[in-house]
Amino acid sequence: MTSPHFTIRPMTGALGAEIAGIDVATASDAALDDLRAALVHHQVVAIRGQQLDPAGLEAVTSRFGAFGEDPYVKPMPGFANVLRLLKEADEEHPNVFGEAWHSDWSFLDTPPAFTLLYGQDIPVWGGDTMFASMQRAYEALSPAMVRMLEPLMGVHSARRGYSPAARGAMADRLPNMEIVVSETAMDTRTHPVIRTHPETGRRALYVSAAYTIGIDGFNEPEAQALLGYLFDLSIDPRFTCRLRWEPGTLTIWDNRSVLHLPIGDYQGARREMYRSTVAGDRPVLLPEGAQAQPEH
Repeated sequence: MTSPHFTIRPMTGALGAEIAGIDVATASDAALDDLRAALVHHQVVAIRGQQLDPAGLEAVTSRFGAFGEDPYVKPMPGFANVLRLLKEADEEHPNVFGEAWHSDWSFLDTPPAFTLLYGQDIPVWGGDTMFASMQRAYEALSPAMVRMLEPLMGVHSARRGYSPAARGAMADRLPNMEIVVSETAMDTRTHPVIRTHPETGRRALYVSAAYTIGIDGFNEPEAQALLGYLFDLSIDPRFTCRLRWEPGTLTIWDNRSVLHLPIGDYQGARREMYRSTVAGDRPVLLPEGAQAQPEH
């Protein structure tokens, strides 16, 4: 696609695009409409050279729709819809927030549609983010596998990162973020293993190693065998792209069609990001070619 408001350069053949020539803080409604269209088409967009503080990120986010819910992490003081993702240079553990392939908060009844992440303080090297197209992964399935997966519901939970038993794996290793552990993280939600994108009608796999803990009706060995195959397929290099951050980069991705993975390879360096989400719809699987236009 093209736009008179900015230029678009694809990152890879699978997904991703670099956007240039737009200031998201002052962009017209028409430009933001085109940006949303580019985002849905390319699944993840990186917009360089932006100047955003937390208030500015909230303002931009609100133009894409209602704010999403962000459980288990306290927002920045004074900014109810912005998380500060901070790792100081002197932190002992190499862990970074969210360092596992996932679609944001898929354990919610209505997971977020979009995530916006702004690079405030970026290491000279390291800290890249990888993305994987779940639409491309779906398209690689055989017709027989699609037929088997169509009726299946994945079981999603936050227990691996946010339950009291997982405190040592995340909360205790991120001292400069306010991670909230809770028994509610043991709760589960079911979503279709294949979901339909509400704006395009395209299908995508909807499972991740971070949050999908089983398949409804399957025993654990059966579920893990099938999920293991789908996890591996999802992150096939043919379906991925890798984003290198710069200060002032705003990246937006579509949680309905991608997984992402932050890479914690910058031990000894400082990294500070601002993050917000846009509310989404409950995942559904519709007949091929059907789509239900969401409100936004």
